Amino acid sequence: MKRWLFWTAPLLLAASAEARIKLTALPERERVEIRLDHGQFTLVEEERIVPLLKSTPETGNNRVDFSWTNTQIDKDSIRFRPLAVREGDRFRPLADGEVNVINVSYPPGENALVWEVYAREACAVKVRVSYLISNLTRSFAYRALADKAERRLTLKKYLQLRNYSGEEFGEAGLWAGFGPRFRKPLDGQTDTKILLERFVSVPITKTYTFDWYANGPLNADKPFASRVLMHYRLRNDEENALGKYPLQPGKVRIFIEDGRGGEAFLGEDWAELTPLDGDMRLYLGEARDVVCTRTVAMNRRHEVRGNLFHQEIQLKYPIENCKDGPVRLDIVEHLNRLAREYAAEVPGDVEWELGPETSPEIKLTHEFGGAVPVLHVDLPGRPADGAPVGKTVVVFHVTLKNLWK
Repeated sequence: MKRWLFWTAPLLLAASAEARIKLTALPERERVEIRLDHGQFTLVEEERIVPLLKSTPETGNNRVDFSWTNTQIDKDSIRFRPLAVREGDRFRPLADGEVNVINVSYPPGENALVWEVYAREACAVKVRVSYLISNLTRSFAYRALADKAERRLTLKKYLQLRNYSGEEFGEAGLWAGFGPRFRKPLDGQTDTKILLERFVSVPITKTYTFDWYANGPLNADKPFASRVLMHYRLRNDEENALGKYPLQPGKVRIFIEDGRGGEAFLGEDWAELTPLDGDMRLYLGEARDVVCTRTVAMNRRHEVRGNLFHQEIQLKYPIENCKDGPVRLDIVEHLNRLAREYAAEVPGDVEWELGPETSPEIKLTHEFGGAVPVLHVDLPGRPADGAPVGKTVVVFHVTLKNLWK
């Protein structure tokens, strides 16, 4: 545990001037504020009431001693600031020159420092001591509960504190650098979980994603099929019941209402930093009832001149949706990797042109960059009369342009 020693003493002009004499025990903290917006260091600010003696030529100035053990305080970060003088039951602002910090010294070989403080008159002064401390860390976690229809969810955001700094702060004001401020007892050698925010009725979109280059063949028996991954997508803006601040990275536990008053656990994911107006994607697992395969239907080279050529490629995607309702499948294509596989190395993003044989059902977006188009395909649900599930076949026709042999 950390030990604080905090005292005041006059500086004598005689031979005993260098002696450090304890006059009073450490005053109780009047207030503690802890700021947690840095990943490595935590800013602590304490307010205490310190009695000061009148500084005279005979007795010299006051000495305020600040020391600690078994606590990782950054010595260079410690600051001492007089704030106000007590008058009766109240405090008033300091007048100019009433109380001043003259200098600070560091006793050799000790975790301590000593401030020399001038006081025009004997008084009780409210002071603020601030410092950076290690091993008082924070992280974030989330709990997401989707409704049974998977259209909205409740998102709870938690602040997780780990206080292994060697100090017990008692009742402290806490702020993560954003969001609400709150007060909480902060004991030593403990982990504390605090509900920071509760976002209600957040609209969600359930997405299905096929990404050949990210996931590869499903198995040896299905060399042209790959995994279809499911996510919940949340937009971090006010229109979608979020948008107060960026959402920090952290573990997300995902649940769904079971329709009988209970909840079912869907899984865990690690949410990345989500800026304002950005999307948080929560991984739910692999879809077993949406199947997509990918084949190269055409691969043709067109000479331009010299070593320059175009590569024309048609990719075919037979897709089956065995779900009761319609879904949208997002097919992610990496055209730089497509060029390396079937044509040539490219130094940057490949130049490309959409071909006329591309299926009209495909809608293109470019959320991952210009060379990574996302093909959106709307799939009907399986027939209600029990008829066999049909396949939806779409073609992506693209020409990779101005490549070099």
